Amino acid sequence: MVSHHPSRLFIRIALAVIFLTTSAVLMPARAAAAELSDYLWQSRPLLVFAPTDNDPRLVETMRRIEASRCDFADRDMVLGRIIADGASTLDGQGVDTSQAQRLRSEFGVGAGSFSVVLIGKDGGEKLRVNDVPELSAIYAVIDGMPMRGSEMSADPGRC
Repeated sequence: MVSHHPSRLFIRIALAVIFLTTSAVLMPARAAAAELSDYLWQSRPLLVFAPTDNDPRLVETMRRIEASRCDFADRDMVLGRIIADGASTLDGQGVDTSQAQRLRSEFGVGAGSFSVVLIGKDGGEKLRVNDVPELSAIYAVIDGMPMRGSEMSADPGRC
């Protein structure tokens, strides 16, 4: 029978704890994919569903968003690009294929369809457009929301 000296056992345990702690700190953390529920009561997701990355309606929608980036951000909006045949993102974070399919199913948007869906901070669908959206119309819908009225009173905005 082998006897373990108490100090050797303590050293082994201490080394194991140090190793595990160091590994946890030094290993890169894998970012979890964003979910719509992550934005509840914080942001207004604008989901842009497109068949491909180079769909002309998606390209034009992205151009319009970039041209009004300040107004977009001032309304606490985040962008979701849900691409049937390509890389999807939600607020700049990657969305895997199964999550993109789940979103398409949840909002009833076929893989070959183009649609833009505004989600309120309460998680409900507020507006749906099946063509390149007029952002001024989307901003008007948001500005008419009671929660947005409170936000504008508290902070008149910077745009």
